Amino acid sequence: MTRRLKSVAGLFAGILVLATLGACGSEGGESAGGDGLDTVTFALSAPSWNSGYTTLVVPEAEGYFKDEGLDVKVQLFPSGTQSAQQLAAGGADIGLMTGEPVAIGHAKNLGLVYFASYYPHWIYSLQLPQGSNVKSIADLKGKKIGVTAVASSGGTFARTALELNGMSENAAGLVPIGAGAQQINAIKSGQVDALSLWDTQYAIVEDAGIKLTPLPVPQTASIWGGGFAATRKTIDEKKDVLVRFGRAIAKGFAFAQANPEAAIRDLWKLHPETRGNGPEQDAMASQVKILKVRLADQGVEDGKWGGIDPKAATGMVEFMASAGLVDKAFPATEIYTPDLLDAINDFSYDDIRKQAKNAS
Repeated sequence: MTRRLKSVAGLFAGILVLATLGACGSEGGESAGGDGLDTVTFALSAPSWNSGYTTLVVPEAEGYFKDEGLDVKVQLFPSGTQSAQQLAAGGADIGLMTGEPVAIGHAKNLGLVYFASYYPHWIYSLQLPQGSNVKSIADLKGKKIGVTAVASSGGTFARTALELNGMSENAAGLVPIGAGAQQINAIKSGQVDALSLWDTQYAIVEDAGIKLTPLPVPQTASIWGGGFAATRKTIDEKKDVLVRFGRAIAKGFAFAQANPEAAIRDLWKLHPETRGNGPEQDAMASQVKILKVRLADQGVEDGKWGGIDPKAATGMVEFMASAGLVDKAFPATEIYTPDLLDAINDFSYDDIRKQAKNAS
């Protein structure tokens, strides 16, 4: 694990430099524009928009951000590490990311803290496409694992899974297969023996007619996946802004759950490139299926969106330590707070559901 810790340390050294520079420049965040709205910069760890992020589009399309007095500027970054860099440097107020950047940044005293969940479960896993002769993680030796990019979190997860199960992190080769049509073609043509992607990506792959079989990684069976984070300074000084942002997101989840088709139409309206070129009925069915992966287990039914399970969060930190991504485990409460959740959920879920049911 020593080499990985050195690699991680080098990766986050850049964050420390950016954080120092950011402290000398202007801070992002709460500033009222001419329309009286507070400007919020949101770093989304995604290379592009797709139906897996529909719940983040609904608050803009349905006016929930505006209702909360916010003008949200979304910036896309290809990795959680880059989103974490933006938060640490003051280039963004809020970031959406999985567990690694915040847990790793904890050791560097970056002060990043989750204030609401978005991934109630660990989203990365190993899956086997139909025809693969792999039966166990041990069988991955000498095989090819498909990832969106070698430096992606999926790539990190694949190497970690190998090491945690008694193999060298280089026992299998990582093959970058990108996303979209390139990804599907790579899998169908047999270029890879296994995949290391995340939940909504697998939904997209399966929707393309590719049958998948899970290859369990026991260490991630019941751990938390990550969510919305900010610096401790932002949480302390701009708590009301974060609450209003979280409330708008919770409304987006409630709307999407009550009427997923209308939510997908919101996505197409604001990001028409996600619509695709096929028949609308087929596109809608496919994208609703992907959206429902993200809607699962969010607590929306009980009016308690965004909750972070303490045991699952502890499990995530322990996984990071056992994987060598952090040098030792620490109390998970040092990187998350539930203090904003009651205020975030202080709205009428029923009113949002009624609005969604009447949407076309």
